Amino acid sequence: MQYRQGYQPPPLPPPEPKKKRSKRPVILALVIAAAAALAVGGVLIARNIRRQNEAHQALVQAVTAYGQSFAPNIIVDGVNLGGMTAQQGIDAVLSRVDARQNSWSLNLTYQGHTFYTLTYDSLGVRTDTASVYALLESLYQKGKLGTLEERKAEIDALETEPLIANTTQSEMTDALLDSVLSQIKAQLTWAPSDAYLAYFRPDLSDPFIIQPEHYGSALDTEKVKQQVLSMAAAGQSGDLEIVPDSVAPQVTEKDVRSQVQLLCKAVTPISTSSTEYRNSNIRTAFSRIDGYTLEPGKTFSFNRVTLERTTQNGYLPAIEYGEGGLETVGIGGGVCQASTTVYLAALQSNLEIVERSPHADQVSYTIFGQDATVVYNRLDLKFKNTSGGTIYMTARVENVGKSKNKYQCVVCIYGPSLGDGVSYKLRTAEQVEIIPAPLTVSYVKDRDHTYVTYTDETPYLYREARDGFVNETYLQRLENGKTVSETFVSRDTCKPRETVYLTGTLSR
Repeated sequence: MQYRQGYQPPPLPPPEPKKKRSKRPVILALVIAAAAALAVGGVLIARNIRRQNEAHQALVQAVTAYGQSFAPNIIVDGVNLGGMTAQQGIDAVLSRVDARQNSWSLNLTYQGHTFYTLTYDSLGVRTDTASVYALLESLYQKGKLGTLEERKAEIDALETEPLIANTTQSEMTDALLDSVLSQIKAQLTWAPSDAYLAYFRPDLSDPFIIQPEHYGSALDTEKVKQQVLSMAAAGQSGDLEIVPDSVAPQVTEKDVRSQVQLLCKAVTPISTSSTEYRNSNIRTAFSRIDGYTLEPGKTFSFNRVTLERTTQNGYLPAIEYGEGGLETVGIGGGVCQASTTVYLAALQSNLEIVERSPHADQVSYTIFGQDATVVYNRLDLKFKNTSGGTIYMTARVENVGKSKNKYQCVVCIYGPSLGDGVSYKLRTAEQVEIIPAPLTVSYVKDRDHTYVTYTDETPYLYREARDGFVNETYLQRLENGKTVSETFVSRDTCKPRETVYLTGTLSR
């Protein structure tokens, strides 16, 4: 459209006034919305309140569940008190305390005998009832003090980790136990007794009656006490066998026996031609030697012990060797066989020979050089006790086997052991030297008229000439039967003998 110059279009009609919108619907909507929000909020608040009430109620129930009982998992002396009333808990614990108090007993025994029965009461071990009540009272308060939350937290903690407690017993006292052990010790303590030689009986095959040793007894009460206390602490009941210590004696039977060992048994045979008087003289001499004891360092004298050979001393007339080796009748004939047997025993017992003399001629009962002749107040047999202990001697004439007229001399010497496996024996080197017989002849009067009576009778050839000789005797030491050394003892000369004739003394 074109407009002409100076043309002005008609003015636009004024705009129609806008109609105002009503605010009531908005407000209503807002009111409705607010009401709805309030309604929802109320529901939530109510729900929260309900939930809070429920939680509170649960809390109250959880806490008040143990209001009249012990909280859970409270354990005393192994008894779970959870849920128990105070009185139930007290009864349960005291019952356990009583059971424990009576649960232990120990018998002190010895070889089937019961000395005493120990209990906790006798050892002074007791549980103080007041302390038990105090402990239970403190435990009963668990879960009952503080806010509900604090109380609940304490209960929950007990559910997770139990509370364990124990009642305590008093310490053991020593007074009664020491007294009991002291009395037992008095009954089980005694000193040892040494073995000793009670009797020396030379008439017995074993001449020594030895009283054996007895061991002593000693009780270590401290050791027993510690055993008792250890068993009491562990609650170990039963029997405790008391074993006292053995106390050894200083001298045993073996010790005594070692001092009375058979050192040597010497035997010499008695000739069957030996007269009863001669045998009686040997028995008389032996009767004074049998049972003889010789103290250490003392010297034995055959003549002193057997006494002078007189009829008053019990000796009888019998054949003996006289001067020049001739047989003659003398009081005490045959005693030299007794002295020879003693000599052999003493020498082979390794005792020191102080005095000894050989016969002038050979004898029938031993090797020349192993004999010992005696003449009262002139020739003696002596030996010294160098053994270090007492020497005991037995001497007797014994029958040989079952024969009634065959005898032997037996001398035994006892004393301290020579050593394990040690013994002695004699060795005689015979006729190490020969001495020619003299060519002379002797005539001797037969005063007893045994062979020749009258002077005009033919002389009787009593003995032919005989060479003399020298024997050497040695003492051998043997160990387990083997010779380990040899000691020279004597060199003895058997003198040569001339021819001897006996002549009569009476005229017809």
